[in-house]
Amino acid sequence: MIDNKALDALVFSLNECVLPELHLNKAGLTGFFYALTITPCIIDPSEWMAELFLGDRPDLSGRQVKRLKKAVVAVVKSANKSMLADKLEFPYDFSEIDEETMADIWHWCYGFLRGINLRWSFWQSGIIAKETGQCYDLVKGSINIITALVTEDLSYLDNLEQLKSRIGGNIEGGASDERILAAVLPTLPEAYQCLRIFAATMSKRLQAHQSVKASS
Repeated sequence: MIDNKALDALVFSLNECVLPELHLNKAGLTGFFYALTITPCIIDPSEWMAELFLGDRPDLSGRQVKRLKKAVVAVVKSANKSMLADKLEFPYDFSEIDEETMADIWHWCYGFLRGINLRWSFWQSGIIAKETGQCYDLVKGSINIITALVTEDLSYLDNLEQLKSRIGGNIEGGASDERILAAVLPTLPEAYQCLRIFAATMSKRLQAHQSVKASS
C-alpha cells in the first residue's frame, strides 16, 4: 500500500496547482503510481508528470513546482518501499463495497490505465504467452478487464459470449451490460495480481541480463 499521508499531501499540492477536476484524485493517483511502480523499466518523470494533470501541462510557479516535486517524491518512495516489501497489494476489499468505494475503484482503474499506457508496448508484448505456447495471453486479458471496467465497453472482454450465456441464461432478453460488468468486477484483484507477477518476472530477467552484461 502507498502511505495515506503521502497521497493526501500530493492531492493537497495538486489542488494548489489546479482545480480538483483537472487532476487525478486520490484513488486515481493510487492506481497511477501502482502501475508506474510495477512497470520494470525506469520512466523519467518528464514523461509522466503531465499524467497527474490528466495529460495537461499547467503553468506553475516555482513554489508550486517545488512543493509538487516534494510530494511526488514521497509517494514514489512509499510505493517503491511497498513493492520491495511485497506489500503493493490491490487496495480494495470486495467483501464490503458501497457507492463511494465503487467510485474509488473506477478512479483507481482509470489512473492505473494511464500508468500502463506509458509503456503500452511492454504490457502488450505477449512474451510469456509466446514462450509457453499459450493461445490466450493472461496479461492482455487482465488489461482488457480493467479497460472494460473503465470504459464500460464490453467488446474488450475476451470471454464476452460465455459471460452473456452464463449470466443471461435465465433472464428474458439476456444479460445487461451492467450485469456483465458486475460479474467481471470481482476478477479485478486477480487481474492486477497477474500484471504484478508478469512485471516482477520480467524485472528479474532484466536484472539478470544486466548482471551478465556487466560481468562480461
